[in-house]
Amino acid sequence: MNENDYITQLKARWPRDCDASLETIALADEAVRVFPQSPRLWCIRGDLIQLGPECCPHSLDDAQECYQRATEIDPQFVEAWDSLGHFHNAVLDDEPAAQKFFCEAERLRGHHVA
Repeated sequence: MNENDYITQLKARWPRDCDASLETIALADEAVRVFPQSPRLWCIRGDLIQLGPECCPHSLDDAQECYQRATEIDPQFVEAWDSLGHFHNAVLDDEPAAQKFFCEAERLRGHHVA
C-alpha cells in the first residue's frame, strides 16, 4: 500500500457523527510507521486521535505531537500549522498561542496577517 492508499482508506473511514474507531486509529498508526516522513498522514493521525473514543490508547498530547511532527517534516505544510492553531484554540483554550500558528499558516499561504 502506498501513501495515497492510506490517505484514501483513512478518509473513507472518517467518523461521521461518532468517535473515530480504534481500528481507524490503528490504521493511522500503521500509516505513519510505514510513511514516517508524510506530514499529511501525521495530521490525519492527530485529527483521528482527537476524534477517538475515551478508551483511545493515545492522549490529546499525542495529537498535538502529530501536528508538531508534521511541521518538522515540512515547515511549509500549511495544514499542520492550521491544525496546531485549532488544537491550541479548541483543546487547550489558548487563543494567543493559536493565533501564532494561524498567522504562520496565513504567511505560508502568501497572505499578510497583521
